[in-house]
Amino acid sequence: MPRALIDTTVLFAATYRRNSSHEAALPILHGIDNGSLPETVVLDYVLAETLNGLVTHAGHDAAVDRIEENARFHIDSLTADALATGKALFRQHEPLSFVDSCIIAYMQIEGLGYLYAFNDDFDAAEDIYRLDTATNPYDPN
Repeated sequence: MPRALIDTTVLFAATYRRNSSHEAALPILHGIDNGSLPETVVLDYVLAETLNGLVTHAGHDAAVDRIEENARFHIDSLTADALATGKALFRQHEPLSFVDSCIIAYMQIEGLGYLYAFNDDFDAAEDIYRLDTATNPYDPN
């Protein structure tokens, strides 16, 4: 099954109702859950960043609800090569956060091209296609 990555901006917005992107994030998560969108990889860094943000803004219970992976959300870690590439990207590209640099590195090393994210900093990365709506990039219809 083809996969895409998901960024903190989407995971956080889907859970935190006061986020300005909440309504845009919900269809993405629902589409992943119901199979109309690809299975999704959540980097462990993204999970930590999302949970920390939720604890701060929405409370512990909201964060706990997001901690479990399911059959369509796969939590993965960086390899040593991906971490080294992420560090290099972080050093070279000032606008990128460390986590965003690691997402790009993971995608490049794993050969994945699609990322659900509201952060347009990813638009500068080569061969990374940012999706900010509930779009299935693998469905030709």
